Amino acid sequence: MIDVMQVKIDSSIKECNSHIEKLIRSKRLLSEFFPLEPDKFKNLDEEQIEHLDQFIYRFTRLQDSMGKRLLPSLISYIDNDFSPKSFLDILARLEQLGIIENDTDWQFFRNLRNNLAHDYPDNIKIMTETLNLLFEELPRLENMFSGARDYYLKKKK
Repeated sequence: MIDVMQVKIDSSIKECNSHIEKLIRSKRLLSEFFPLEPDKFKNLDEEQIEHLDQFIYRFTRLQDSMGKRLLPSLISYIDNDFSPKSFLDILARLEQLGIIENDTDWQFFRNLRNNLAHDYPDNIKIMTETLNLLFEELPRLENMFSGARDYYLKKKK
């Protein structure tokens, strides 16, 4: 079962790496437009909107991949316990092991993701504030991923 879990974790890490690479690239391409303001947001051209869509999409996919595949698999692998666990229990265990700094970071990014998942055409202010927070705080999510990845790679040796 451990071998199967290693394959699953390796695959998850590869997927998350791909999302992060594309997320960083889109962030770089958008950097001259941040921080966003409602007027600036309304006047983005098609290419800028495509970069912004890529930024949002890759963030959403990264968080989904980490939350549904990587982190649950990692805890099962570490604890050699393959029984289902609540995500809050998974986060608490990750924090206990020092893999993530705290579980509130995950909740912070989950809230940003939820804000971005809902289209607020009448409230561009919410959208721009959410995007600005994500743009600024993205290194925290990258650190969560790299902490999980690095812990796994050390344990795997």
